[in-house]
Amino acid sequence: MSTRVRCGSTWIRSTAPSCDPDLPSCQQSTMTAGSPKTEHASEQLVRYEALFRLLDDLHALDDIAEIAKHVVRQWKYFANVANWRLVVADEQGVQLIDGCNGQVYVSKESLLSPWDEYHWQQQRPRLVRLGDPLAGPEPPRHLTGRSPSEILILPFLRMGLCIGLLSVSAGREPFNELDHKFIRIFGAYFAERIWDIRLRTQATEVLINKATRDALTGLLNRGTIIERLGSALALSKRTGEPLSVIICDIDFFKIINDSHGHMAGDEVLRQVSHRLQAETRLGDSLGRYGGEEFLIVLYPCNARDAVQSAERFRHAIADTPVSIEGDGACDLKVTISLGTSSTSGDEKVRIEALLKRADDALYRSKAGGRNRVTAAKEQAIDGSAT
Repeated sequence: MSTRVRCGSTWIRSTAPSCDPDLPSCQQSTMTAGSPKTEHASEQLVRYEALFRLLDDLHALDDIAEIAKHVVRQWKYFANVANWRLVVADEQGVQLIDGCNGQVYVSKESLLSPWDEYHWQQQRPRLVRLGDPLAGPEPPRHLTGRSPSEILILPFLRMGLCIGLLSVSAGREPFNELDHKFIRIFGAYFAERIWDIRLRTQATEVLINKATRDALTGLLNRGTIIERLGSALALSKRTGEPLSVIICDIDFFKIINDSHGHMAGDEVLRQVSHRLQAETRLGDSLGRYGGEEFLIVLYPCNARDAVQSAERFRHAIADTPVSIEGDGACDLKVTISLGTSSTSGDEKVRIEALLKRADDALYRSKAGGRNRVTAAKEQAIDGSAT
């Protein structure tokens, strides 16, 4: 039997049976074709089919933007939804997903908008009929486009904690009973799914950071910065572009530890790391190479530019004292010594040899009075062999 039923603002022809399998047989026997109960059951069945089709499509997806694209295309088939917004928030920030006129906009924000903040704090469902006096902030502009009749706001909680807020605007006709039902069903799934993806992503990032980052400074650890150097050196050999490394060491760091304590020494390491990171170009890599040593990989970069970069790093540390707070607060004059080494890209050089040349240059900076930059002996400033 073919039945034409309305789903939201869309009419769909269904070949599904006109009885609801969930209804007792005594009720089904009283339903005749064309009766209100038959039409209601058929419409509900078609909506379930559309909902399950969307859930099947989303099952294998873990990319939030891709999930949102499917939702914005298919939501209309099981609910009278014109435009919508889903907000999922946690300690890491706010995930904002807006569906508007068949397009989806995904962004990360640091704060909730006034509308979202107000209803997030309310933590209860609410139906806002546009045209009535508005209690609270104005809704987002895209929710009021195309003259919707009303906006449904649904918070979603997990163990008493609000994890998501859904705002959906109806078409020109208000939401009916089935619209409310299917918006609640899918909205709860949608919010939970985005929350879980964010949670897994954050957990993965934590594990990756523990494996690749130095706990004290937040820089790449020794193993990871060496891997980055290996990748950059292989790329340099393929392209023929020059590559340079800089090894730098904090001057008199043992004296800082002995005179001011290891807490002060840790703070010096953190502040030096932050300043070096601020001066590192996009695409270059910075890591903690040893106790108070740092390794910087610059690609593409020739010998002359490496020396200029090293001078920039040196000034970033030497020109501003490091402020130590708490007991024994003071400003410490901190300097670094640096050694550079470069390869033209055509040169067949191993990682160990490149690092040895930079380390020898660093040693000469130390021997020459510290707080200075020295290029490897094998490199002239213009990058040619001496």
